[in-house]
Amino acid sequence: MMSFIPNNLFSITSSSPRWHKYLHKFSVRMWERNLLRDEPLTTPNRAINCAPTFRITLLTLLLTAANAHALTLAEAIALAQRNDPTYLASQSNVQVNRARADQAFARRLPQLTASFNSNSNQRDYTALGNRPNPVSERYNSRATQINLTQPLLHVEKAISQHQADTQVSQAEYQQLAAEKNLLLRLAQAWLETLHAQTAILASDSKVRASQQEMELSQKATDKGVMSITERETAQMRHAQALAEQTAAQNEYELKLSTLEQIIGTDERPNDSALSDRLLALAPTPLADWLAQAEQNNPTVLAAQRALEVAEQEVHKQHAGHLPTLDLVASRSQSTQGSGITGGGAGFRSNIDSIGVQLNIPLYSGGEQNAKIGEAHALRDKARYELEAARRTTRLNIKQAWHNWQSAHARQQSGKQTLQATEFALQAATAQRTHGLKADLDVLQAQQQRAEAQRDWHKARTEILLAYLKLKAETGELTDEDVVGMVGE
Repeated sequence: MMSFIPNNLFSITSSSPRWHKYLHKFSVRMWERNLLRDEPLTTPNRAINCAPTFRITLLTLLLTAANAHALTLAEAIALAQRNDPTYLASQSNVQVNRARADQAFARRLPQLTASFNSNSNQRDYTALGNRPNPVSERYNSRATQINLTQPLLHVEKAISQHQADTQVSQAEYQQLAAEKNLLLRLAQAWLETLHAQTAILASDSKVRASQQEMELSQKATDKGVMSITERETAQMRHAQALAEQTAAQNEYELKLSTLEQIIGTDERPNDSALSDRLLALAPTPLADWLAQAEQNNPTVLAAQRALEVAEQEVHKQHAGHLPTLDLVASRSQSTQGSGITGGGAGFRSNIDSIGVQLNIPLYSGGEQNAKIGEAHALRDKARYELEAARRTTRLNIKQAWHNWQSAHARQQSGKQTLQATEFALQAATAQRTHGLKADLDVLQAQQQRAEAQRDWHKARTEILLAYLKLKAETGELTDEDVVGMVGE
């Protein structure tokens, strides 16, 4: 059996994602093949007759080279927090609301303005009476004025400031929810990518077994000891195995694309073992998770702040009917090149004034009442959205908790199945050595073990994912929790 290794294999840069995939696939296949039978690896130029120990060392080096610069989960979290647009948008939303809060506070502070004007004037002046004496003159005039306004009684501005502070709190909870969602999406993409790798190995094993079966059936048909129908059935199974292999490879690429969408770069994850510590956690009572989610779920807390904002909006619009009171002060200086009457001498005037200004709204065409009606409707909308957020959170908690329970059961079952397939593979290998089993029997046993490994790995990833969902829904999911789901 000939196996081709590129002559420049060890000159390939390990930073190439394309060669990561090929080296990894080659290493795994050669490992399985040389555990199955002690055969030499050859190249087109020369044969490499390796002892089993050296062969295993070589393949280990190939696996190490393939993952030399693979992405760790901690690095993926850092990339996601820098590049995920949804999470970055939530951060910008916090900044927006903080700026609006500053604006609301500024509206309650003194407002100081200054104005200046300079004009060139042409005036024709005629006095009324028996002897009109028309005067025509040109002169310049200038004026400077400083105005100060200090709000004294503006109920709507006080409510607006409190409302803006509440909106900042709402935005911060929304950012917290976006952060938990980002960690959960990243963890799910990472786990699904790892599982897709095990699915590829299972499909490869199935292809090898069906290939061997098809070749044996062809030989048996040629010798007349097997019917054409049986040969066609073997070919059909091989074609199906090839289709499943292609589907598994495409699924792996899709999972990588999902991961790329989150972290913003095309990097492959390293081969990480799942954390036995988290897998060993026994499910805690559902009622505890529900109580924690009611108190700490960031989406629910954000919805509560949204309801408070809506209630404050109702009060603010009602305040639109109230009078406002301002302290006003001004200082003005004006210069005119001519007198008030034609032919008079120019003058300079300085005026200082201070007082209060009361504004009472009397009639606005029904606009303010319409705003009040809108605010009441928005408050009802916010109340319903809060209830929807609570119900959605409870549903998510229950789904995750029951999935956690089911995945634990599937893990135990998968572990027993995997142990059984391991014993079956060992027995088939030993019997082949004594001539009691054929290569096909060993390949089929390998296939069953790979499929059991895939199913067991799937149950383990579902346990971790369900646990992380519970942590996210209760607002307790952290970077450390996500990094701790694998042993890096």
